[in-house]
Amino acid sequence: MSKPSGPDTKQIQYDRQLRLWGDHGQKALESGRVCLIGANALGTEILKALVLPGLGSFTIIDHQLVTLADCGSNFFVHPSMIDQSRAQVTCELLKQLNPDVHGTFIDKPTIDDLLRQNTFDFSQFNVVITANLSHKILINLANHLWTLRVPLLVARTYGFIGTIRLQLVENFIIEAHPDDTIPDLRLDRPLKSFLDHCNSIDFQNLTREEHLHLPSLIILFKALQQWQKQTNRTDLPRIRKEKDEFKQILDNFSHHSAYETNDSNRILENFEEAKRTIPSRLVSTTIPSTVKELFQDRECLELSNQSHIFWFILRAIKLFTENEGQGLLPVRGEVPDMITNTNSYVKLVEIYQEQAKKDCEMIYNYLVDLLKKHNRFSNEQAILHDLVHIYCKNASFLRVLRTSPMKTEDELLQKYLEQNPMDSSPDEPEPDICWYIGLRVCDSFYDKFNRYPGEFPLSINEMDTDQRQLEIDINDLKQIGKQMIQLDQQQGSIRENILEELTRYGASELHSISAFIGGCCAQEAIKLITHQYVPIDNVLVYSGIRQATSVFKI
Repeated sequence: MSKPSGPDTKQIQYDRQLRLWGDHGQKALESGRVCLIGANALGTEILKALVLPGLGSFTIIDHQLVTLADCGSNFFVHPSMIDQSRAQVTCELLKQLNPDVHGTFIDKPTIDDLLRQNTFDFSQFNVVITANLSHKILINLANHLWTLRVPLLVARTYGFIGTIRLQLVENFIIEAHPDDTIPDLRLDRPLKSFLDHCNSIDFQNLTREEHLHLPSLIILFKALQQWQKQTNRTDLPRIRKEKDEFKQILDNFSHHSAYETNDSNRILENFEEAKRTIPSRLVSTTIPSTVKELFQDRECLELSNQSHIFWFILRAIKLFTENEGQGLLPVRGEVPDMITNTNSYVKLVEIYQEQAKKDCEMIYNYLVDLLKKHNRFSNEQAILHDLVHIYCKNASFLRVLRTSPMKTEDELLQKYLEQNPMDSSPDEPEPDICWYIGLRVCDSFYDKFNRYPGEFPLSINEMDTDQRQLEIDINDLKQIGKQMIQLDQQQGSIRENILEELTRYGASELHSISAFIGGCCAQEAIKLITHQYVPIDNVLVYSGIRQATSVFKI
């Protein structure tokens, strides 16, 4: 007799993350390809957090050599590596973290030359990530990736400030994993099999044990039937008076002839659960507004043989809702835990899962017809079935994320400031968006002087000279800021102390800030690769001063 097989090495190694994004998410990650531009402390922290969970492959583009400054902030280099290719040494060390991950590097030519020559294929990557890349080169890269429809994550650390900017034409969020979800139980529009099951239960003739273990879902539906009969209604209780009437019916149902007058063992936990779950069970079943918007999206209505499979499946779901679904999405097929016995709970699960299976099959048939119509059908039916199952299970949470391109950022920042005046009092902390705008001012300073404000060699003998230069840089930065941000004085602008603080940082790279932003950026990359969880939209700012993050859309 063979022994039952246990988890393999990979399941043990990736156990915790498999609980987050499942086997299919891990498979997507293991086939993912990432390009990192900049093997500095921030860049290596990003890749570290991608290599450890099992990214498929990565490519590092960096023409810089290891310097003494790198040794002070980057844990993946050593003083013995000074003057060696930074891309090569970091690539080799990163691969040691996970032998399953394939890594390559490009240290010649520079990223600027690669873009100018247009010989490197960026379309091979699921996402491109930059780490502290200069703004001028960044814009050229962003424009190129926008044309290729390749997502771009722009990560940056500057002293105690860290930022992430996401640029993408379109990203499909299939499994959003919302924190709080209302179960898809449809008591207002019950499934036929559920209705038949409830009607088969003779409430008045239940035994004591049957009454004690009656599922709260059935109790609620029985009470709802009684309330609708008394009020001659077909909808749900809405106002307070109606809800009080409904709760009174629940109380009446809890009294049963099977109990003795002084039954000390009567603990009606199932009825208490029914009362407690009224807000999440007695809800109207509708299609979320976000999904309705997707149904009316041009990409969904005008399919072609070039359309992404997301739009084909979404169109199939739309056809289902307009026909067999009778205006509703496919049944999710999940039943929350409740106080009852095993047999009663299993019966409920079977009812909902069987209906979910039927809905999924109908949507699959619609999908096959659509794919055949546009010459996109393949014989990989098992893969399509699994894909349709995932979409149906998450139909209520499907989303498409589209962001603005980097080339319009300055204009959008101007509009953001006009619509959101920075009028906080001097005693209050600055809005984090001010730091992001301040960094753009620093970029303009770099374009003019070929260095960042406050960035110059510091020596003891020239301390006074450096202090004077710091003051000059602050004044120059303020002048550039005034030219960039042309707003009415009444609307307010970024405070001068932000520009002074950024000048004091001198574009320094602190490892603690790089480690935090690196981890956050890696999470965003995993979201894009697996199409699970919701990415930032579209700017994240981290203040190491306050140890807080903020997300803004520009």
